[in-house]
Amino acid sequence: MRQRERADPARLERFVRENVLPRTHPHTTARRRVLEALGKAGGLCTARTVNGDGDVIVCTLDAGHYDPDDKPPSKDGKPGGWHKADASIWNDLGAACIPHAAL
Repeated sequence: MRQRERADPARLERFVRENVLPRTHPHTTARRRVLEALGKAGGLCTARTVNGDGDVIVCTLDAGHYDPDDKPPSKDGKPGGWHKADASIWNDLGAACIPHAAL
């Protein structure tokens, strides 16, 4: 019986940094997950909201971006100063929203 090989943590981290991270698009949930796995998500916004399906969505923009007065232009997918994760854009005033934490 062949013994399973164990992944070297440093080698695995290097693979993720060099191959997985560059293939994720900026400001997406996929990129946030990779950064969290690498322990590098500390500079990202912590605001959350709940969508209609009950899924928790976490902002993927950099911390400190939020400006409730910078409203997004309609229908172009740009968040203005509001929170964004993939196709979702929201502000902190919604009932299902958890504002960003002050760090």
